[in-house]
Amino acid sequence: MKFRNIFFGFLKTWLLVAIFYSGSLYADTHMYLTLNDYHPVTNDFRPYLFERDPNTGKSIKVFDIENDFQFKTYSIRSEADMILYRQDVVPTLREWGAEIYQEGTDSYESTDLSTMMELEVEFDSSGRNGIIPKREVNVATYKGRIEAVSYSETSEVETPEIITLAAKPEGLVPGQTTNIKGGGSSLLENLIQKYKVRNVRKIRLYSIKDDYYYRRGWKNDPNPNPKGACGNG
Repeated sequence: MKFRNIFFGFLKTWLLVAIFYSGSLYADTHMYLTLNDYHPVTNDFRPYLFERDPNTGKSIKVFDIENDFQFKTYSIRSEADMILYRQDVVPTLREWGAEIYQEGTDSYESTDLSTMMELEVEFDSSGRNGIIPKREVNVATYKGRIEAVSYSETSEVETPEIITLAAKPEGLVPGQTTNIKGGGSSLLENLIQKYKVRNVRKIRLYSIKDDYYYRRGWKNDPNPNPKGACGNG
């Protein structure tokens, strides 16, 4: 029994390390968005989300005309924030991750990203190599419900990375738009503005599903490791 516990403990640790360091495989496929000339209208990141029509039962697109989105930030370096994150956000990530959609669809990939995000945050917050990185979980809510979650570098970083960004899977289907959907577009807009006021020139996007973002207008970074940029994380 003791050997079994040691074996499974080792296996669990190895899997977490493998998942985390798999980011190195994507070193040449970081995506980026230049902020100097970023215009939300021309770049079509107008925030919207999906609500279920009570009459038809189908999801309908609702634009955030009154700017009703609310935003919260949880620092993984704050014990108090992490308690709230596990209480307020983790249940939603697990709910999204448990949904079953057809493989290859946006909804399917969103559930995948949700599961990976929970693992990444927990692994980092435990202090890899004895150091907890300067990262944060950002959440966009609408009428009290979480619409999108992102895991990113803090806005204090010169060339920050958005490590993972997942929107609510419901209603995400191919062919509707080439940009991030739902609360994800509003959350991204909020992050961009936060970085711009700190005179950040560009942000980089990393994901286990790079095609998920590439189809939404992001471009490959021609210089994936520029001077002053963050590591893969």
